[in-house]
Parts: sequence; C-alpha cells; structure tokens
Amino acid sequence: MKKPVPLLGLLLAGTALCAAPLRAQQAHDHAAQSPAAQQQHDHFRINPALPQAESARAATPRRTELGGHVPDLPRGAAAPTSDAPPVLNPELGTLTWPAGTTSAEAQAWFNQGYRWAWGFNHAEAARAFRMAQQADPDCAMCYWGEAYVLGPHINFIMEEDANRRAVAAIERARQLVSREAGMPGEMRAALIEALSKRYSADARTTQGAERKALDQAYADAMRQVQARWPADPEVAMLTADALMNLQPWDYWEDAGRKPKGATEQIVALLEGVLGARPSPITANPLHPGAIHLYIHAVEASDRPERAAPHAARLAALMPAAGHIVHMPAHIWYRLGLWRESLESNLAAVAADEAQIARGGASPLYAQGYFAHNVHFVMVSSLMGGDGPRAVEAATRLAALVADEAKRAFPGLTQPVASAPFVAHARFSAPETILALPAPAEEFPYIRAHWHYARGVALVQSGRADEARAEAAAIGELAKARQIQALPADGVPAPEVLGIAERVVNARIAQAAGDHARAATLFTEAAAIQDTLPYMEPPFWYYPVHQSLGAALLAQRKPAEAEEAFRQALRRVPNNAWAAAGLLKAAEMRGDAEGAEKARSMLQKSWFGAEPPVVERL
Repeated sequence: MKKPVPLLGLLLAGTALCAAPLRAQQAHDHAAQSPAAQQQHDHFRINPALPQAESARAATPRRTELGGHVPDLPRGAAAPTSDAPPVLNPELGTLTWPAGTTSAEAQAWFNQGYRWAWGFNHAEAARAFRMAQQADPDCAMCYWGEAYVLGPHINFIMEEDANRRAVAAIERARQLVSREAGMPGEMRAALIEALSKRYSADARTTQGAERKALDQAYADAMRQVQARWPADPEVAMLTADALMNLQPWDYWEDAGRKPKGATEQIVALLEGVLGARPSPITANPLHPGAIHLYIHAVEASDRPERAAPHAARLAALMPAAGHIVHMPAHIWYRLGLWRESLESNLAAVAADEAQIARGGASPLYAQGYFAHNVHFVMVSSLMGGDGPRAVEAATRLAALVADEAKRAFPGLTQPVASAPFVAHARFSAPETILALPAPAEEFPYIRAHWHYARGVALVQSGRADEARAEAAAIGELAKARQIQALPADGVPAPEVLGIAERVVNARIAQAAGDHARAATLFTEAAAIQDTLPYMEPPFWYYPVHQSLGAALLAQRKPAEAEEAFRQALRRVPNNAWAAAGLLKAAEMRGDAEGAEKARSMLQKSWFGAEPPVVERL
C-alpha cells in the first residue's frame, strides 16, 4: 500500500475551516412543502430518466458516494481520531441492541459504536466498541462490533491495519461467545461465526479477488443467519449490508428500472425492517441504519421517491451524526427539492464541524464525508439559484482538500476540488473568475475545470479567441495520463472534460450568433452526459439539454426547444433553470396553459434573488 498520509495534513477540514462555518439558512419567504405533501404533485414523481448508463458502468470499477473509488486511502476505520478519550453522546439517538453484557456501561458504549457504524463514522465506532471492551472484557459482541466496523463497506476498501485488528477482534469474540448459553447466545455465536468468514490473517486478502471471495463468504453466511432468525431486524440489517457490499453503487440497470444482482433481496430486507411491506421481520420504522441503506439502495432507481417518507424522519434520529443528517439530501436532490437538500446539508455541516472539533473524525471522514456535505451545499444552492451561498460554499470547498490528499487519492478528492469552478462559472463576474489562481499542473482534472470557468468568463467578456484557447487547453488535458487513469478510480474524467470543452465552444458559437453550431455542440455534450454513471452530486453539474433548449429558442424553434427542456427535467426534476426555458418556449408557442405550469414550477423551485437568464442556460 501507499505510505500513509499524515493525519494533520488530512484534517485541514477540521481545523482552519471550522472557524468559518457556513451560515445557517435564513427563514424562507416561501411555504416549504413537506415531501409527503409534494407527492401530491405530478412533478414530485420523476419519470424514468438516465440515472445510470449501463454501457459506462459495465467496465467501471467500484465507486463511492464520495465521488470515486478510494484506493489505498490511509487510516480509515483504523485511524486514531483523537488523543482524547471518547465520550457518550446523547445526540446519537436511541438505537439499542442487547450485546449480552451485564455491564450498563459496556452496553452504552456498544450502542454508541453500533449507532456510529450506521452513521458511517467507522473509526469513531471502533473507539466506542473498544471502550465497551474495557467496561466488560468478556463481552463477545463488543469485539464483534470492532471487527465489523474495521471491514470494507460501500464507500471504503479493506486496509491492512484494519484487517490485522479485525482478525484479532473476531478471534477474541469467538473465544468469548463459546461461554454463552441460550437462544440469544446462539444468535450472537452465529453472527460472530459469520463475520469470521470475512477476514483472513493473510494481508493479501485486503483487496482484489481474495477480498471479493471473503465478502461473498460473509454474505452467504449472513443469509443463513437471517434464515434462522427471520424476524430479527438487526440480523436483516446486517444481511442487507453484506449484500450491498458485494455490488457497491451498482444496484440497478435499464435506467434504474431493473434491480441488479442481489438488489431485489436488499430492498425487501430493508423495506421489511422499515415496515414498508409485509414481512416476517419485526418492523422498526425509526431504524437510522435501515433508512440510510434504503436511501442508497433506491436512489439510483427510477422510483427514488419511495424513500422520501423515511428520509424525512432520518435527521432527527441521530442529530449529532453529520452523515446521517446529510443522507436525506440524496433523495431530495434526486427529486429536485433543492431547499430541502440545502437545509439537510447545512445541518450536516454543522454536525460534522462539532464532531471534528471534538476530534472524532478520521482522515476519511474529514476529507471525504465532511467535504461531501459542503459540496452538496454548493450544488443545492446552485440549482436553486442562490448564487451568493453557492459561491460561499465553493470558496470553502476550494480550501477544504489538502494537496497531499489530492495526490494520495485523486478519485476521491479531485472531483470535489474541481467543483468550485463550476459555481464560479455559473454565478461569478468574469473579472472574479479570471483572477482565480491556476491549480497546480499536477492536478489536470482540477485544472481543466479552471480552464472551463475561464472559458465561460472570456465569452462573457467578448474575448472569443482567448476563450477558444481555454477550450483547446481542456482538450489537451483530456489526453493526460492522470486523466486517463481516473476512470480506474471511478471518475469518468475523459467524458467530463469532453462535455466541458464542447460547452465552452458552444458558448463561443452562441456569442457569435451561430446558434445552429451551438446546438450541435450542446447535442454532442448532452449525448456524452447520458453515458455518465450515476453519482450524487452528478459528475457534470447541470443537464446540458437545457443549454440545447436555449440554443434552439435562439433559432426560433420553440417546439424543439420545449422537448430539450423536458429532457433536462427528466434528468433533473424541478430544475428551475429548465423551467425558465420551458416558460419562454410555451410563451413563444402561445401555449398559455403550458406557460402557467412552467411558471409554477419555476416559482416553487427557485430561491435566487434574480430570475434565471434563459440565454445563459
């Protein structure tokens, strides 16, 4: 493995940036609707779009919700998060699972570890389980918990340090559980035996085919445990989690209409826990882990709205767990509920700032999950038209990821580090954009986004030749070895840069009055976008079909423009930018009813100070 990245260098997010928190959102001047109320409207239920393109996904490696595969990220679940001892946090909710201990202190720490596990703060969960072991050295499940959170999950691979510790912990659990008697002891013994199949003392099993075989063995064992105890919700949860880890972020095909692999069983287990379907499982609709995994299981499907009622309950269940507070945004963003997405992530940022300040965050958590929340603040503001907040978040995001982290795990960090430039391209004045410092040449993906923002700014400044040079620079960077390597980390970098180059050239054509040429380039860019795999936030920040619609409007082709705007809305529901274009197209066609529907969508989805400029869609 690569040499571990120093902890302090990776915790930039939790030090300097905690001094400048994103401002809590002021009270809205609109009557925000609850997701349940929103379901009454046609625009809430999304149409089958292109949440994932199978041709692109077929050869795509494992990806994560943090933007890319995480190769050799040092010190994840095995990271020391703080020199200070952990404390019991009452703001982590009430989820409880009897661990078979007579020590109230050990049970309290076990509960905290189990809660953090479902909140994906695995390093802090491991610390809690170790505190439980100190309180009761004979608690077998306290060792099981540590072994469990040290393993791979849908966003993270297995580390050598974590593997060594997991092997030791599960072996101790096996020794201790043999002393227990009775039915609860039998189930705990079965869970421990199943988890033991996930690990091997051979360090070569942390990755590759060996790792896959162990993950499969664990999932098979958990299926057997679940068959023996079909009513137990925690067994069902662990089984669903084991199955999800066999195909992380790869749960649907046929544009989200067809479940892939074990997805049907995963969804059935999670819906059983949540009481969303008839099931022998004892329902717990307030299980934060079940809601968390259910959001991930269905968000890329053609019916993500089925998770909305559950997502609406999630944040209150574990208010101190930033990732849990953030998770509803994966549904709100897919449904075009930009205000709700923004509010979820502002709250998540605040929760994570507090946790990082306490020292309870690994490098993975501080550089990945925390930055993920700030990224969501930026894109949610962007889609809702709140330029000042989007630029504020962009500024913070630009300072969030250390250069050392960009080198160590580019698939995770470079999409995040490049995102601020698109917010500037959308909202900042040309002189502001042109004054942004150039990213280092060693980060061509980030640098290409800088060229993109500059190209947009130069077009707006009437400097077409210079803008053309920026587009050419993007094209050259697309050939770079680092760009060609990023798909192996789960980032479709060549395709993203292909979109960026075409959009800049299309803007140049628009400025010159050659709207037919612009439409051709936007069509090409949109076709590339349709091949991008599913990710939230998306790899490209807006649906290019809306730009195509604007180019068609400029040619006085409102019917064709309307279809382009509807394509944009199928990809991104409740997209006020596309709604503004749809409104203009309807007005050009004399369609009063269509214009009123578009105007209503625009008013409900837009919270910017100024309305969107159709010519700049």
